[in-house]
Amino acid sequence: MGEYTRTVSCRMTEEDRQLLDKRAEALELANSEAIRALLRLPIVDPDELDAIDAGSRVVVIDAKTMGRINRELIRWGRHYNQAVRALNTIAMFVRNKGGIDPQVAKEQLTKAATELELVQGSVEEIKDMVQVVHESERFWR
Repeated sequence: MGEYTRTVSCRMTEEDRQLLDKRAEALELANSEAIRALLRLPIVDPDELDAIDAGSRVVVIDAKTMGRINRELIRWGRHYNQAVRALNTIAMFVRNKGGIDPQVAKEQLTKAATELELVQGSVEEIKDMVQVVHESERFWR
């Protein structure tokens, strides 16, 4: 960003101040960082409000949660690649050798199935994380 050289002051009720403190602490942000995050939320032009789905809303995902989701997606990709590699091994045997030893095919198919089960496990973890965000309380009231 840049250097913060401007100061803004505003009045709020004690309830709003406590809410700001609570929300900022939950997000592991300073109050000023929480306010800056709110200012950076996309705002829709009132003339374009009809274009927004009735159930849509803006959510803020903190860096920690985004990092966890990113790591899960990377794991997902690795397991998927291993499964595809096992299936390609079978395809290579069939193409180049006219067939495949049933034992080798079984091993490769078992490996592919195991890797795809791990992908499914990662999908469920990501789904759970996204569900938490979806059901989370809004930062504003």
